[in-house]
Amino acid sequence: MKKYVSKYLNDEQISNIISVLALVLICAIGYFIITFYLDIKFIKSDMASTTAQLENKLAILQNTIAGTSNDLAQKLADQQNQNNDIGETLNGIASTVGTLQKLSQTDKELLQKYSKVYFLNENYIPLKLATIDPKYLYDENKTMQFHATALPYLTQMLDELQYDNLPTVVASAYRSFGTQGSLKSSYTVTYGSGANSFSADQGYSEHQLGTAIDFAAPKTGTLLDASFEKTGTFTWLINNAYKYGFILSYPKNNKYYQYEPWHWRFVGVQLATYLHNHKENFYDLDQRELDTYLVNIFDPIE
Repeated sequence: MKKYVSKYLNDEQISNIISVLALVLICAIGYFIITFYLDIKFIKSDMASTTAQLENKLAILQNTIAGTSNDLAQKLADQQNQNNDIGETLNGIASTVGTLQKLSQTDKELLQKYSKVYFLNENYIPLKLATIDPKYLYDENKTMQFHATALPYLTQMLDELQYDNLPTVVASAYRSFGTQGSLKSSYTVTYGSGANSFSADQGYSEHQLGTAIDFAAPKTGTLLDASFEKTGTFTWLINNAYKYGFILSYPKNNKYYQYEPWHWRFVGVQLATYLHNHKENFYDLDQRELDTYLVNIFDPIE
């Protein structure tokens, strides 16, 4: 090749051509390198821009997710509170329904002010009566009855008196309209109009409710007279009868009958406790206030 070229070109011309070709090659390589560098730089710049955009979008997405999460959490909390409110409302309704049902099953007469105030007609008989165990009676040969639901309170109290060495017995309990009428007639024959001071007319006696009781202390022989006040039984009853739901119906200076320390009435533990703690008497309370205790009259002793 060289021999062929040398026929037409001298060495200097060949050297110049080679130098030119080398320069062209170097320029081509430089151009390629520069172009490649610029391309790389552009790619890096574009990637950086894209990365920034992605990071910005990611930040926006995270904020959106966080906001949505907070909104969902708030909505969930609001829904939970709403559910709780509904639950409380339903519980309140259930409680009210339960109270109304309880009241519907409780004799509304049990906390009425009889004794010359309200009247019980001849057809009234307590919903449930139970026979008192003869061991609790002044005369074991008699049959006496008491309100069936209140009877456990009575027997528990009498057992406690026995435990405290104060044996106490029942002299009188439930009396029907007719029995009260006959009793009042016999008292009127004996005492005349004076019988009105200690004996109720038929229809006005607490005994017809089945929740009134007359006590006696067999050790002292006291029976339905003022001397019962001087017995240990009476002192115990004054201090403890409320715990079993019993109150003294006719204390001293009452407006209805003479003082009867032996005559006690079951009104429920809650009402009896209120009267005892506030030193108030049953007949001094307004009837509407008394009625608020009716729903709890047979609640168990705590």
